[in-house]
Amino acid sequence: MEEELTASEREQMRLFAALQKVASGILLKWMPILIAFFIGLSVVFSVFLVWHYAYSGHRFDAVTRLMYTPRNSANVEPISDRQLMSILERPSLKRRIAERMTLAPGEAECLKMDMEIVQERKPSNIFTLKANAPTWVGAVRKVNKYAEILVEEYINYRRQELENLRESLLVRKKSVQDHIAENESEDSIAKASSGVASPVETLTMINALLSDQRRNLSMMSVDIANEEVKKSRYESQIGKAGPIVVANAAAIRKQCEALEAIDNELAKLREIYTDINPKVLGKLEDRKRLLEGYSTFLKEKGIEGVPLEDIDKMEKVAGELAVTSAKLEVLSESQRSLRQEIEDNERKASELIAIIPNLERLRIKRDDLGKTLRDIEDQIDHIDFLQMSVESDLQQIERAGGAGDKDPLSPKNFALGVIAAFACTLVVSFWILAVEFIFGKVRGAKEVGAYGDVEVLGSLPKPGSVPEDEEKDIYGVVALNYCNAELPKGVVVVCRLPGVQPQPKFKESLDWSLTMSGQNCFHINIVPSVGFEPPEGAESLINTFRKADTGWFPVANRYSLAPTELQMLQADIMTLRNDFDVVFLFMPGGLRRGGSFFSQLLGVSESVLLEVGADLTPRSELEYVRRHVKVSGKPMMAVVTDATARVVRSEMEAKK
Repeated sequence: MEEELTASEREQMRLFAALQKVASGILLKWMPILIAFFIGLSVVFSVFLVWHYAYSGHRFDAVTRLMYTPRNSANVEPISDRQLMSILERPSLKRRIAERMTLAPGEAECLKMDMEIVQERKPSNIFTLKANAPTWVGAVRKVNKYAEILVEEYINYRRQELENLRESLLVRKKSVQDHIAENESEDSIAKASSGVASPVETLTMINALLSDQRRNLSMMSVDIANEEVKKSRYESQIGKAGPIVVANAAAIRKQCEALEAIDNELAKLREIYTDINPKVLGKLEDRKRLLEGYSTFLKEKGIEGVPLEDIDKMEKVAGELAVTSAKLEVLSESQRSLRQEIEDNERKASELIAIIPNLERLRIKRDDLGKTLRDIEDQIDHIDFLQMSVESDLQQIERAGGAGDKDPLSPKNFALGVIAAFACTLVVSFWILAVEFIFGKVRGAKEVGAYGDVEVLGSLPKPGSVPEDEEKDIYGVVALNYCNAELPKGVVVVCRLPGVQPQPKFKESLDWSLTMSGQNCFHINIVPSVGFEPPEGAESLINTFRKADTGWFPVANRYSLAPTELQMLQADIMTLRNDFDVVFLFMPGGLRRGGSFFSQLLGVSESVLLEVGADLTPRSELEYVRRHVKVSGKPMMAVVTDATARVVRSEMEAKK
């Protein structure tokens, strides 16, 4: 599972585990004090509560109950159980109760603590009243009076609330009635502007009439079209000369009759006489003259070449044409009249359509106002009903008939004392943890190793806390652990954290262990250049003064190395590595914040050896160094100094 986590998640898990171990260690350290603190507080709180109840002047408790059953109304919202509780427990109400109750001197001042009201959870409409007094009778009288006054106060409050609501509803009712009157006035004006009493019915009637008229107009258009077809047919039958023939039909017919009479007479004469008979010739001459006159007449009239045998037929067609033309004129006139009526009706319908939405809006508004008015009147009626029934809303179920004597030695008092002590102890525990984490000291090797990124070599005892032989063995074991640690040891920065004193015995044991493992070591002490005097007989490298296996590297600033100083240090370390396997860099006077000195030393080193003082080094300092080293990516080892003999021996036993 851990392999699936990212590096940051694993780091967070390690930090959380370390914090748990640190917190448990702090609590274990303070546990005896916390237990004693808890016991002492329990005793103090319990004694205080027993003393308070034993010597209190109000030792008798009386209890009664109120039941709240308001009349339900759909139009008027009742006071809920929780709202009633907030009303009954108001401090101002208790002051009025104190003014109305006949109390002994001194009781009015402590009335707030003498009387109590509690709302039951199930059912929530039950309210328990408690009162205490120095005497049995006084407690009973007080709680009954308390219940009586609460009921009266509720009745007055509820009636006043309903009366205020009723007055506001009356104001609303007057406003709604005024709006209804305005609505009626607007409706009358709109109807008067339309000229009809019922615009909707009139519009419906006009629409029906328009429908009939449009249908009649359509049928009339069909009739006109038919008559026009007939007229066209008659006109085509008559042709251009037809009207002239019809107009001169009598003259033509007269001449034709004269011709026919002559022809008849000629036929008779030819039966009697021959064609050369002068009388026949005379008649033929008359006929020729008459025929020429008839032809001249036809030519003058422009009807020459028109067959004249169907004069009757043409007259009949002309008659039909005249009838059709007259009918067309009548139908056209009727069509024009009907169209005018349709236009008038459509205009009137448009005027009504423009008025009707406003009338509909006024109607809807009138209906809404009427409904609102009815609702308001219903609410007023319900308020009147509720005002008459408000006295039965809150009632005392039963009057208190007795009172109980308080027991100062009750388990409740001792339980309250224990709970208060536990709460105080919990607060103190959190306070101790916060102070320890912010200002506390590192407790020992387990806490340093809990972070997971520091390899703890072991703990060194306080000077003189163990025999000299045992102390030597302990130093040797810690030094051997350093030699066996699988970490790079070419150039090692030895960082002595605040509170740690120099450890010359550990240095000697470390040198001896490294020598026994076949490794030569050299110690470079970084010292201030101000007031530094090279030891007698010391040889100088570039900037390091060397004497045997110890060297001194003077610097001008303990907060930051100059670039030339850093280059000289690197050059001297490269020179020393030719003769020595391990080079230790000892920082001057421990770690100092605010500069890049430590970071620069980390840049030239391969690992870090921390010297942490048990109950001496602040946790903040250890965390500060850890962050710097983790950023550089160098491995860390740590030695815990000034540990107690018991801790050191337990560690030695655990490693055997």
